[in-house]
Amino acid sequence: MLFRSLKHINEKLDHIHKDLDQNTKDIVQLKQEVAMGRGGLKVIFYIGAIISIIIGGLKIGKFI
Repeated sequence: MLFRSLKHINEKLDHIHKDLDQNTKDIVQLKQEVAMGRGGLKVIFYIGAIISIIIGGLKIGKFI
């Protein structure tokens, strides 16, 4: 009886350990995706700023 209980507890711990490993991998992947999204937003911001500067310069020079 005691051996069965210990075996059952051991199986549960193994299952929890596998779940924990998977959660850790998912968290690492999520961090990478968030970092990539932030990088993309920075690129879009800088491109928009450059386009605004060019258009502003052309309007000041009366070309548009």
